[in-house]
Formats: sequence, C-alpha cells, structure tokens
Amino acid sequence: MTLRARLGRVLIRALIVVGAIPLLAMMLVIVGNSFGRVFLHKPITLTIEGAGLLGVILIAVAIGFAERERINIVVRVIFERFPERVRVVLESFTFILSLVGAGYLFWAVFTSGLNSLSIQEATLTTRIPIAPFKFVWAAGALILCLFLAQHLVEDVIKVVRGVKK
Repeated sequence: MTLRARLGRVLIRALIVVGAIPLLAMMLVIVGNSFGRVFLHKPITLTIEGAGLLGVILIAVAIGFAERERINIVVRVIFERFPERVRVVLESFTFILSLVGAGYLFWAVFTSGLNSLSIQEATLTTRIPIAPFKFVWAAGALILCLFLAQHLVEDVIKVVRGVKK
C-alpha cells in the first residue's frame, strides 16, 4: 500500500470520527429539545444555533468523505452510454469544474472566516464565535479539493495510459 493510500485511509477514519461526534450531538440536542417542549414545556436554548453549527462540522466532513469514496452525485445514466475513454475524459472535465468550484468555496469561506475573526462575529442568541466554524467549513472544502485533485490525476493517468477503470 502506498503512502498516499495510507494517508487517505487515515484521513477518512479521522473524518468519520470527527463527523460522528457532531451528528450524535445534533441528535441529542434535537431529541432533548423535543422532549423538553413536550414534557417540560421548556425548549433547550441553543437548539437552532447549536444544530446549525454542528451541521457545519458534519457537512464539512461529509463532503470530503463522499468524494473520497466517489459517492457524490454523478449523472451515471449519461456517462455509462459513452465508451470508456470518453467517459474518463468527461469525468476529468467534471473534476476540473468541481475543483475550480471547491477551490473558490475554500477561498471565500476562509476569507469570510478571517473577517469574522477580525470583527469577532458571534451567533445572536448564545454569542458563540462563528469564525472557528467557518474555518472548519473551509477545511472541509480544502479536503474536498484534495480528493478532487487526486481523482483528476488518476483519471488523467488513465487517459494517458489508456488503462480501463
């Protein structure tokens, strides 16, 4: 197993653990809020903000994981009708477009995080700082970019060598 493959495997395991924690916390907060509203007639204060901020962490982790596993949305119905070489070229083109979009997303969210950090932006109700969550989102976009670049390189190598998938 190559070093790149081992690093990818370690990164995915870390992403799964990091993604599971906010998912469980979101479930606890939402169920606790529902329980509090029905039985105690008092909701949990940070339910909406907390679930939203935990969702940022969850999605940031999930997009990288989904791309690593190649389970993002692909129009397979159209792609499967083309010959193998044409399909790999089209996939490479979509990887380039995705890489540009994800790279722009990373840049925009990272600069927004820097701005939030400088003005000390916080949530309205609980005054939780927003900047760390923007940086987590930016990290998720960067991980997405890295896996997109890896898949692009793999597809370019397939096109050059003429190797089937």
